[in-house]
Amino acid sequence: MELKMSASYDATPEEVFAIVSDQAFREQACVKTKALSYDVRVSTSGTDTVVRVSREMPSTDIPDMAKKFVGETLTVVQTETWHAPGADGSRTADVAGEISNTPVTLKGTARIAQQGAQTVQSINLDVKVAIPLIGKKLEPFVVDAIRSGLQKEHDLGHEWSGK
Repeated sequence: MELKMSASYDATPEEVFAIVSDQAFREQACVKTKALSYDVRVSTSGTDTVVRVSREMPSTDIPDMAKKFVGETLTVVQTETWHAPGADGSRTADVAGEISNTPVTLKGTARIAQQGAQTVQSINLDVKVAIPLIGKKLEPFVVDAIRSGLQKEHDLGHEWSGK
């Protein structure tokens, strides 16, 4: 199931990238999404910046039919590999993620680019729940949970940019 989201900032692409690649920002996003525990790592690999976020989340909002697959908590691991900026300052990232020990995966791309006077941060993900018969029924719940978390992160990004 596809998930597309975007947020606009009154900032340059460089300023938005500085926020999304800031370890303290990502840790605060984990707190804002009510993670029970988390591990954030920002590193470089050549000209790429790699942001890896692992967070343990309560599974209280998971439908009963999925509880047996995840238990009381679930660990969400997401890795963004941000590539060097283009001539216009825009950046793209390869995004990959999973809910550990479950058949849930996500992959896609993220982008930070100037649009007029603003910078738009967008994400386009493909979310899969590989469980025969009920996987397609569970995907909307997973997408909604990811969307909610991303919205909280975008809101925090606006607070951090001061704009």
